[in-house]
Amino acid sequence: MPFFPSLPNDAGVRKIWQTFNPEAHEGLSIFSRSFMHKEGMLTRADKETIAAFVSELNESDYCFIGHSRAAVKFGADRAVFEPLLADIGTAPVRDEMKPLLRFIRKLTLNPARVTQQDVDGVFAAGWDEQSVHQAICVCARFSMMNRLTLGHGLIANLDNADARAEKMDYGKAD
Repeated sequence: MPFFPSLPNDAGVRKIWQTFNPEAHEGLSIFSRSFMHKEGMLTRADKETIAAFVSELNESDYCFIGHSRAAVKFGADRAVFEPLLADIGTAPVRDEMKPLLRFIRKLTLNPARVTQQDVDGVFAAGWDEQSVHQAICVCARFSMMNRLTLGHGLIANLDNADARAEKMDYGKAD
């Protein structure tokens, strides 16, 4: 049950925005689509995997469940998430993703400790600046959304998680 008495028991992110700040939702939707839908080295599955990974690190079940399922919808292997949290080095992800995910982990958990060396390791793995920028945007967006969902007390609903992932379009049903 959400922490706010004005929210229904099955409230989701969309209901929070509609109730308290629809203008911010419009802006956030534009921001999110600008990198989540942008083609490049990072696939849509990669970006959703990063979103789920950040959410899992932040212990946001609501966001993790939805975005891990969206990642699978876009082609990620469902089996990556548990091993990824335990050990990026042995997780079943592409080798070039590992330095990027290590960077994202540090940016999520210890952002003030990120160094040039961390970013250089990502570039050395073959990622271009645009891709690293997009990964940072995904990390920032989901760190914020994790706090929004946790702060409002949203509950992950496994019954509608697949349907929510099917509609995920950053502004339409996120």
